[in-house]
Amino acid sequence: MAGLQFDNRLSAGNILVVLGMIVGGATAWGHLNGRADSMTARLTDHAAALSAHEARIRTMETTTARQDERMVLILDSLRKIESRLDTGSDP
Repeated sequence: MAGLQFDNRLSAGNILVVLGMIVGGATAWGHLNGRADSMTARLTDHAAALSAHEARIRTMETTTARQDERMVLILDSLRKIESRLDTGSDP
């Protein structure tokens, strides 16, 4: 294999390539930072929405539990009425 030769002269093409790489890297960095900021904002919005949904679900669970308890009390009252009607006793 022949030895590699290095030309230590600086040409306009070399400078343009380096500048292009710097500009491209800076542009990519700015774009990625913008996307990261956007994702952070969206994550914050989703966290707030999740918190609101959890609060609504807890409210619905509490309401459902109260309704279930009321239904149990109504059924208990109906059973008492039915037993009184079956035995024929007056209150």
